[in-house]
Amino acid sequence: MTTVQLIMLLHLQMMFIFMPYITTMQRQVADSSAPYPQESPLQIHHHHHLGRYNRDVAVRNHPLSNVLPSAEVTVTDLAGTANHAVIGKGAPGDVTPTRVVIDTSVLIADPACLHSMGDADVVIPLTVIEELDGLKGRSDDVGRAARTALRTIEELRQRHGGSLAVPVPLGEGSLRIEINGVQREALVEHGLDPAKADNRIIGAALGQSRQAPTMMVSNDAALRIKAAHLGLSATEHQPTGGAREIRQTGWHVIDTDTQIIDDLYRDGVVGVDEATHQADYTPTGIELAFSVDEPPLVRENEFVVVRAGSQSALARRRGTEFHLLPHAPPQPWGLHPRNKEQRFAIDLLLDPDVSVIALDGRAGTGKTILAIAAALEQVVEEQRYERVAIYRPLVPVGRADVGFLPGGLDEKLDPWMSAVHDAVVALTDRRSSGDARQLIDELTQRQKLSLESVTFLRGRSLQQQMVVIDEAQNLEPTTLRTILTRVGDGTKVVFTGDTSQIDAPYLGETNNALAVLTNAFTGQPCFGHITLQSCERSSVASLAAELL
Repeated sequence: MTTVQLIMLLHLQMMFIFMPYITTMQRQVADSSAPYPQESPLQIHHHHHLGRYNRDVAVRNHPLSNVLPSAEVTVTDLAGTANHAVIGKGAPGDVTPTRVVIDTSVLIADPACLHSMGDADVVIPLTVIEELDGLKGRSDDVGRAARTALRTIEELRQRHGGSLAVPVPLGEGSLRIEINGVQREALVEHGLDPAKADNRIIGAALGQSRQAPTMMVSNDAALRIKAAHLGLSATEHQPTGGAREIRQTGWHVIDTDTQIIDDLYRDGVVGVDEATHQADYTPTGIELAFSVDEPPLVRENEFVVVRAGSQSALARRRGTEFHLLPHAPPQPWGLHPRNKEQRFAIDLLLDPDVSVIALDGRAGTGKTILAIAAALEQVVEEQRYERVAIYRPLVPVGRADVGFLPGGLDEKLDPWMSAVHDAVVALTDRRSSGDARQLIDELTQRQKLSLESVTFLRGRSLQQQMVVIDEAQNLEPTTLRTILTRVGDGTKVVFTGDTSQIDAPYLGETNNALAVLTNAFTGQPCFGHITLQSCERSSVASLAAELL
């Protein structure tokens, strides 16, 4: 037998030996290519083109996918891929109420937020109560807000039988305090320390997401980032009116025809409907964010720049009419407005019918000097008010506290009131610091001017005064209510501040007193608001405000 014949014989013998195993493997491969069962209890709706089997395995292995039947959750993996998972079939149309987990920063910024959650099931982790307990001893706005939030929760507890361990009715939704359910394993798996309070709050929210759709609400950006990384929906709390997609400036540009401008200059007034070609409306229920392709919604005491070709006019809405601003702008205490926003602000400041004003704007736009000039003009020259009362919050820049200051109350407040002194310097004829100090001392002795801290406002009643609240962006919304409830007959209150420069903790651009006031009062006949945009202090200040 030759070598070739021997090799062929061995090959045939191997085929007979291994043929059963090859046939079995072929059948298994054929079976594995069969369609995935359509009646699987786990139905995944994915936006990417992956195999059904791979998608199901990916969600099964996700640490947040173990939820109860009929619960719909948003799962976000480490690569940032969003998967919308529906567990179980459930009855058609069944919707599980959303659970809202709120953290400490929300209750500090808005202690009354529990009553504005709609039909959501509000869950407060026990860690939040511990943090509020640690903050309640502070003597500032944060401590006052913590005490208010704890009293609100305590009232709800007593009203519903003495315990919030189980959900109790809260408006159209419910409220409960979560004691257990912190998903420590998920926290550790993602490198988060369960001993930290913020991480325990996230862990409690993860526990809620295993039972129902859950939303994490926090004013802490880092907490929201971590919560979203672990698959939770996270959002910022927007008090009193919610967020606005377009920041309010207090004035609009309207393009119209030349006849409208001619009528405005001839009669001094023109109808809102006639000028804007839109139906009149009331401030209640206005859609705050509008399309740029639609006519702007001009509210009460807001201003317009009416244009028609090369013609233009400045006007202010009062009721159902636009009133033309005078050609020669008023100059309170000799201060001449340098741009249209400053002119709009002066028009509001000198109007006795507008009793609450908010002036927002970056550094150097003239907020404080406009308010003080208008106040001095109406107190000293026109004698419309008995005195000027200037209040400032005692919040240091950069949170670097200066500690205890020597001297009496006036000496202690003097460093905080330096900005007021600087504004008076700019209003003197020679721009002299000595002249400004002499004027302040003289007005103080005549009881025409007072420089005070917001700390001493509680219990006061402000009658026939022009009150200027400087740096209002550093005030809590609860302090805003305290100030406005002090206002008596014949008193005008002006809030000035820069919502982009906030030195107080727990506050942001949307939940500080100035922003909340603007959102809540816009459209009221007694309120006016202007955002100053152009820096007029100096070229260096303008460059720094824009580039830094």
